[in-house]
Amino acid sequence: MSAPSEEYIPITLNAIQAEKVIGFDLFLQTDQHEHDRYVLYCAEKSVVKSEKINELLRNRVQKLYIRKEDHKKFLAYAESTLTYLINNSAVDLKTKSLVVYDVAKNIVLDIFDDPRSGEQMQRSKGWVSNAVDMVMKNKGAFSSMINVLTYDYYTYTHSVNVSVLGLLFSKYVGLSYKEMNILGTGLLLHDIGKTQIGHDIVNKNGRLSDEEYKAIKSHVEHGVGILQSRPEIEKESILPVMQHHERFDGKGYPRGIKTNDIHPYGRIAKIVDVYDAITTRRSYSEARGPFVALKLMKEDMAGSFDEQLFRSFIMFLGSSGEKKQ
Repeated sequence: MSAPSEEYIPITLNAIQAEKVIGFDLFLQTDQHEHDRYVLYCAEKSVVKSEKINELLRNRVQKLYIRKEDHKKFLAYAESTLTYLINNSAVDLKTKSLVVYDVAKNIVLDIFDDPRSGEQMQRSKGWVSNAVDMVMKNKGAFSSMINVLTYDYYTYTHSVNVSVLGLLFSKYVGLSYKEMNILGTGLLLHDIGKTQIGHDIVNKNGRLSDEEYKAIKSHVEHGVGILQSRPEIEKESILPVMQHHERFDGKGYPRGIKTNDIHPYGRIAKIVDVYDAITTRRSYSEARGPFVALKLMKEDMAGSFDEQLFRSFIMFLGSSGEKKQ
């Protein structure tokens, strides 16, 4: 079985869990007359035996291939084996980070298609739990995960970026496993309310009218309403959703609360939400680098953030993600 190489994408062999049904066809790449050829190695309803994986590794085969059209199937498989992948010492951090990030994007896309689904809420919590393990158990997770963030703005990629940044930062400031799980879920879902606003407004390239801006601002209440109706979501996970547009000086929305009335989860959410928005490329705005973004946040957005936490965020970005004792 052969086809043009552009129809196939590589996956790391170590991302495949032995003795588990794959759910998509796996291919080996071979050379034939100076052209790549893809040979069916394992059919979608089969399992890859441990001895077969070991044989490939002995022969220095590091990658298998899937059809591009099966990428979503692969992400569903990767989600089901994420705990295995993260705890597999044979898988390098770059591969782990890429899979963790791509799985999150797939989950958020599904959440935005069906924002009131209990299944999607459980998937988001499951991903956060695995991501927390990844962050807490790997000292190199900071640079590895920062490097896989996508800087072309879409609501779903922004949601994942904010969650990843927030989890890395929350480790830096000393939050516990439980706190990181609660916060991370809220960060991943912080813009879920935008599903209730017209795509033409959410994706508008130019300046919003007053009426459109009012509609965009309503995403906070919409998001809170959606999550409050879901028993799977802890009440504290709603705080980042509720407060990520509040300002420390009281000039934010929707409630205009300030200083100590803003929960630490809301303060973290505000910082990472703004930072990712500034450092991400939009159709109407180029991405700014970290230095420029932090300068804008400090000078042009004075009063927006908890100053002590913002200073910690600056130090965090200049570190390896580990606070010096």
